[in-house]
Amino acid sequence: MTKSIAVAGKGGTGKSTIAALLISRLVHKGMNPVLAVDADPDCNLGTLLGIEPEQTIGDLREDLLKTIKEFPAGMTKANYIESGLHQIIEEREGWDLVTMGKGEGASCYCYINSLIRKFCDDLTPSYRWVVIDNEAGLEHLSRRTTTNIDALIVVVSESPLSFSCAAKIKDIVSEMNGRITNTFVVSSMVNKNRLDEVHKRIDELGMDFLTDIPKEEEIEDLVFNSLPISSLKSKAVLSAIDRIIEKIGGNNENT
Repeated sequence: MTKSIAVAGKGGTGKSTIAALLISRLVHKGMNPVLAVDADPDCNLGTLLGIEPEQTIGDLREDLLKTIKEFPAGMTKANYIESGLHQIIEEREGWDLVTMGKGEGASCYCYINSLIRKFCDDLTPSYRWVVIDNEAGLEHLSRRTTTNIDALIVVVSESPLSFSCAAKIKDIVSEMNGRITNTFVVSSMVNKNRLDEVHKRIDELGMDFLTDIPKEEEIEDLVFNSLPISSLKSKAVLSAIDRIIEKIGGNNENT
C-alpha cells in the first residue's frame, strides 16, 4: 500500500530540502520506488535532487490550450494529455519526479485539471512512497488531487512568520475533511540557543512536534555548488530525516 508524505511551510524554512532528503533516504533504505511531486511554484525539488525538469504540468496545460485546434485526427484531449504527462515524468534509479509548475492563468482549465488530477491519482498506486513538496497554501492537496495523505510535515524556523504560516496551514488542514491522517511540525535551521523558545512556540501551535532538523553548513555548500542533496553526509541531519520516516511507518524495508 502506498504511503504518502507532504511537506509544507513558509518559503525559506528548508521545506524543499527536507522533501528532497526524505526522497533520498527512502531510496537509500530500499523503500522505492518513490514518486516525488514538486507542487511548489518555485520548482526547486528537481534541482535539489540533481535534475532540471524539461517540462512541467503547467507547461503542458498551456500547450494544450494553444494547440487544441491542431490535434491529429482521432486524438482526443484526454489522449493528448495522458501522452504528455507520461513524457514529463523524470525517471531516475529508485524514484520518479513530476513537477506541477506554474498555476493557472485567466483561461478555463476545469476539464484539463480534471484529467490531470485523474492521471496523478492513477499514478500513485504504482509507488511505495509518494513525497510531495507543497506550497504553503496546500492548493495541490486541497484542489488538484483526491489522494489522501498519511503525514503532513509542517516546517518552521526561527522566523515568527514561519509560525504564522504554520497556523494558517493548520486551519486549511481542518477544512480538508480528514484527508490528512497526521500532521507534524519539524523545526529547521534553528540556532541551538533559540531551540527552547522555538519549542515553546511549537507547543502553542497545538500541533505534534516530531523532530529538529539541525542547521548544517554542509547543506548550504551542496546547494551553492549545485550538488544533489543525496551527497549529504551529516549524521545529525540524516538521523533526523530517518526519525520522520520511522514515525510515519517506514521503519523497515518491508513497510
